Amino acid sequence: MPLPQPAEQDNTLSELLKLINRQLTEKGLKVEKASAAVVDATIIQTAGSKQRQTIEVDEEGQISGQTTPSKDSDARWIKKNGLYKLGYKQHTRTDAEGYIEKLHITPANANECKHLSPLLEGLPEGTTVYADKGYDSAENRQHLKEHQLLDGIMRKACRNRPLTEA
Repeated sequence: MPLPQPAEQDNTLSELLKLINRQLTEKGLKVEKASAAVVDATIIQTAGSKQRQTIEVDEEGQISGQTTPSKDSDARWIKKNGLYKLGYKQHTRTDAEGYIEKLHITPANANECKHLSPLLEGLPEGTTVYADKGYDSAENRQHLKEHQLLDGIMRKACRNRPLTEA
């Protein structure tokens, strides 16, 4: 049986989340229209991906030099807290109560900035979007403005320009 393509998986997961959230709302366990959305990403390691030796990873998340090949050809390496991890990045949007509303899976080395807009689809105007500084970019702030969403993205300091309190 062939595996579903990533787009099909995203659709299936999206439909499943809609069904679960609708049932939670009908049972009175979830607020139908939340005033805030929280976006974050987490690393999902593949089985057997623990770092066992010193390795070097290029900008594409591929290993440089000799290593044992991974059985998962779509997974990528990322350095987190000084350790290399092989896997995927799960980008998640939850409501203010923590209920998952949208998920998006990418290779672990994917830049978070480029994966905010798919998570915001279907949010009502006036919703505040909270996200960590991994999602901080001019494009994302423009996207929020164009869709009349309120900006709660943490700011990143720039080299030689520290953040101010304002």
